[in-house]
Amino acid sequence: MSQPEKTSSTHKTRVLALVAALSATNVAFRAALAGGPPNIKPIAFLVIVAGVVGGPVPGFAVGWLSMTLSDLVFGAGIWTIETSGGMAVVGLLAGLLWHHASTFDRWKMALGGFLLTMLYDVGTSVVDAMIFNYPWFSSLLALYVPFISGGVSPYPFGPAHELTTAVLLGTIGPSLIARIRKVYQ
Repeated sequence: MSQPEKTSSTHKTRVLALVAALSATNVAFRAALAGGPPNIKPIAFLVIVAGVVGGPVPGFAVGWLSMTLSDLVFGAGIWTIETSGGMAVVGLLAGLLWHHASTFDRWKMALGGFLLTMLYDVGTSVVDAMIFNYPWFSSLLALYVPFISGGVSPYPFGPAHELTTAVLLGTIGPSLIARIRKVYQ
């Protein structure tokens, strides 16, 4: 076996290990935090990290696998297609935006994570409304205004999800990405 083939094979194995490790971590986090506050989970954070470290395709794979496998634990349904696809797009876009970046500004990472997670939240809410035939505007209200969804939540789900991702990316994101890059690239 020539040296380039060995290097390519090693790189593919490392990327596969990255996808498996981050997907499994996300499934474990979703299971462990299932009874906790809704939408305060590091799922989008780790999907974005996968895209940054591995590139668009591994980011897509971690997003898809994280949501699909964890939904199989909790009960999959028609929503699994949209949530898996939405989170896959988050990983894909993170890979397109930051995979080749050599340095990371904490504020830009936080803002980017916030916006990517907002794209996911709004997108899945609108698709839910279309699938289940209710007004998309009420779906967005339930996401961003507390107590709209029958008084279930004392805080808005959307900002909780988006801020969790932003805080994680702004605080530990750059150092975690640097450490994982040392191993996987």
